[in-house]
Amino acid sequence: MVLFSVATQFLAVVNASSTEVSSLRVDITTGGDDLRGGSVAYGVIRLRDGRTLPKVNLNEGRAWGNGSRNTITMPLSGVRLGDLASFTIEHDGAPRNVLDSYDNWNIDAVRVAVPGVCHPGMTILNQSGRPLVRFTGAKTFLESRFSIPASAHGISPTSVQVMITTGGDDLRSGSVAYGMIRLRDGRTLPKVNLNEGRAWGNGSRNTITMPLSGVRLGDLASFTIEHDGAPRNVLDSYDNWNVDVLKIDTSKTCSGEVVLANRAGRPLVRLTGARTFWTTPLRSP
Repeated sequence: MVLFSVATQFLAVVNASSTEVSSLRVDITTGGDDLRGGSVAYGVIRLRDGRTLPKVNLNEGRAWGNGSRNTITMPLSGVRLGDLASFTIEHDGAPRNVLDSYDNWNIDAVRVAVPGVCHPGMTILNQSGRPLVRFTGAKTFLESRFSIPASAHGISPTSVQVMITTGGDDLRSGSVAYGMIRLRDGRTLPKVNLNEGRAWGNGSRNTITMPLSGVRLGDLASFTIEHDGAPRNVLDSYDNWNVDVLKIDTSKTCSGEVVLANRAGRPLVRLTGARTFWTTPLRSP
């Protein structure tokens, strides 16, 4: 019986430890010495509280030939991301027939991932200046394009958080700052009253959550601040306003997967009766 252990150093996702994990995806690539038919590779998950979940027969007795890559989904139930401590491959290569020798097995690559796990949001817009923009009666809006990684285009966030820092000329009480999101197909989502008529003083930083529904990150094209500083009283002049910083984050997104381990070699490890285990820390995604 041979053990291959991937012990944890779980730094993976801040604020995601309470996220429930429905499964682990395990990719194992065999190198130049195959896993013989009849031999068994088990997968075992250990939790931080010391419990070990029931082991799973990964190959179900099937041969994994030289150079083959094999993907297995290990279902989980009631397990949070922060509960995961380690993943072990347990190898039973004992002879099944009288003339057989122990079935040595080369593993060239192991990859363990958690599919569809939520993690803290990504920054999709970050601009600053002194000022970044000065709103006056002659300039009433600023439109900025989003920067979104291609790998995240299919994610559907429930909201974005807009952070705006006022510079040396405040947003007067009664004036209104609107936020609008334009989509790539040309549609504009309903504009949101960001300050709700409240004053944003010099140097103040203000964070507003704009809800989204049925919109993917890849759909987002641009964000516009629209400023209405028209006089509210007879003696008032137009309310000029300096914006020094504009930052927009997705408050929470769900990635395709969070990679916990991804190692390779030729071989990465050779499992024999003389070598019983090998340990590597889980990597941060």
